[in-house]
Amino acid sequence: MSKKLDFMIMKYFDGINFIGCGEDTNHLTVQKDRLFEGYYGIQYNHSGPLDFATGDSPLKQIEGSYAFITRPGLKFYYGAPAGQTRHHIFACFKGPRVDRFIRHGLLTINSSQPLIAIVNAERFLATLRELIENIGHNPPRNYNRAVLLLEDLLLQLHEQPSEKPEINSHLIPGLKQLVSAVEQNPQLEWDFTRESAALGVSYPHFRRIFRQYAGTSPVNHLIKCRLRNAVWLLLHSDDQISTVAENCGIPDEFYFSRLFKKYYNLPPLTYRREFKTRP
Repeated sequence: MSKKLDFMIMKYFDGINFIGCGEDTNHLTVQKDRLFEGYYGIQYNHSGPLDFATGDSPLKQIEGSYAFITRPGLKFYYGAPAGQTRHHIFACFKGPRVDRFIRHGLLTINSSQPLIAIVNAERFLATLRELIENIGHNPPRNYNRAVLLLEDLLLQLHEQPSEKPEINSHLIPGLKQLVSAVEQNPQLEWDFTRESAALGVSYPHFRRIFRQYAGTSPVNHLIKCRLRNAVWLLLHSDDQISTVAENCGIPDEFYFSRLFKKYYNLPPLTYRREFKTRP
């Protein structure tokens, strides 16, 4: 790629400053009359009970996967009820590009209905986690991709269906367990035909309900989990790229490198050189 084209792409993504992010699976803190002067945030309650109010509106309690946009000029109250916890994850941002988001409708400010039910919860969570992986360092590991991920999240907020696609309730615990197991052990040789049989459904039906539940196909979910694991190995070990590839479940080094570059815009070795913190 030419230096001129590189510069043009860099300029395209200008206009966003990421100023904070985090995740807590057992969040206890209650934010009372919280002001967000000068910046916006995607706040996501992935699971658990949430007390929520804006301005002088009455407090309401909801349960489960809901997102809301925090913004300047309005007080927010949110947190778990006393004695309970919830899974909270957030990313905050500001900059002139945000004005464009609002002007063109990508970032919608709905004062009457600030809470957005997240139907495709696993996909939303995975995208928000990937954004945090990119902006949790100063400077961001991959600023351009971080901006794309932010825009993806805002688009997902628009695309949430009004109702969750019907999945037989007896299948949901098995899907939840499988998604979690893949995230924890992506390096294993997963056979999704076998997993579909274990759930007692045909493989085509398994792919449909997995996508409905996780927001992506089983294979794509596995690839993303393996590459997230590869990022950790690249940044926290001195293993050769071939070893990293094998340890994350993609033993073909050349295929691994192509996949990694597709997702992170850099070859694995370059990514390590750019972002690994040296003692």
